[in-house]
Amino acid sequence: MRLEKICVRHFPPGLRLSYKTSAGEQKQSTLDLLSLGPETNVRLLVNQLIEKEPLLTARHATLLQTILHALIDKQCPLDDDGEFRLVKTLRPHAQPMTNFVASKNASLLVTSSYDKTARLLRRSDNSQPEQKMVLSGHDGVVYCAALNQPYSSLVLTGSFDKTCRLWHTDNGKFVRTFAGHEGEVVHVAFNAKGTHFGSCSMDCTATLWDVEAGASVFDLVGHTAEVSTFAFDTSSSLMATGACDASVRLWDSRYGACFRSFDAHAAEIATVSFNHQSNLLLSASADGTARVWDVHHGKMLFAFEDHQGEVTDACFNATGSLLATSGVDGSIYVYDTLHGHKRCICRGHKGEVTKIMFTRQGSRLVSASADKTARLWDTQSGNCVQVLSGHDDSVFGCYVSYDGRSIVTGSHDNTVRIWSTDDEK
Repeated sequence: MRLEKICVRHFPPGLRLSYKTSAGEQKQSTLDLLSLGPETNVRLLVNQLIEKEPLLTARHATLLQTILHALIDKQCPLDDDGEFRLVKTLRPHAQPMTNFVASKNASLLVTSSYDKTARLLRRSDNSQPEQKMVLSGHDGVVYCAALNQPYSSLVLTGSFDKTCRLWHTDNGKFVRTFAGHEGEVVHVAFNAKGTHFGSCSMDCTATLWDVEAGASVFDLVGHTAEVSTFAFDTSSSLMATGACDASVRLWDSRYGACFRSFDAHAAEIATVSFNHQSNLLLSASADGTARVWDVHHGKMLFAFEDHQGEVTDACFNATGSLLATSGVDGSIYVYDTLHGHKRCICRGHKGEVTKIMFTRQGSRLVSASADKTARLWDTQSGNCVQVLSGHDDSVFGCYVSYDGRSIVTGSHDNTVRIWSTDDEK
């Protein structure tokens, strides 16, 4: 084997080694550095990496030290993150929006609507207007969408017409229709490689699809009520589904078999997600709890019961060291995932918190609320750093860009707003 390139992954921290095998095949190997931080002994870590990884030798030591020091600098939160200012207000649809998704750098937005279309909104340079493309063809409400991150070259749409559609984002060209569900499609998600995607339906099933072949691979059958949420692990070998039957199921993507069912929740599941290492699964439910499950042993590790009422959303930070939950009670709780200890409570919203998302560094968290605002929080203290006001109705979604400099919010006032720390106009 011959090492050809060392690539850096900033969040979560890691290295990707590109190499050529003796047979001439191009391959990659990933080294996770999830505990990397200001206290890391870089020299010791370099020695450990060289000892552990056959592709690395002593001649790489100086380069590795330089890379690791730069990575550590990236993990350290800035003392002054800058204030977010409203830079764009977009109204892409005449009828109500149902959802929006954004690319890694938030330069590409996709909105879905009751008008049976999705819209591509691409932010060009500040002197040019947004490029807008209409994705039409569905025969019902377009309820959900997904981008193949990190490239965002493809977008999926899911509709009440029981189908999913695939489109190119560079020109808005329609690729193909994925048909097979017998009920409305309510959620779609790409795997990390972008080769497959999952869809959830009101027909009580989820389906795994092959993007290139344009065909279903497996129908995931077993839930007894509509399936509301779907997630892949980082290796794309495992899938998780959550449903209105209050159960969470784990599936093997190679065989389409359900090998584990978690039945501790007492009401419908709002969301499921894997941590970066894919050894933990997080679920949130209308029963007022969020739960963390050991993927490999099938055990429940933590049950968080602090919310007064339904838990609306839950997510891990990039490294999986923290998780956050939000609820109809207007509060957000942040916990560590090692011991399940409560780290802080974020209070200030005057209505249901609808969506939450960590920044990549994990030092901040963005929330959307029915009180018509979004907020930025300090995840160490729970203090509100900034209130993003201006929407005229409930804010149903929020997204923070990879570099942490842009926030996108979507509201039932039928606008998408872009907030930035940069001097955009």
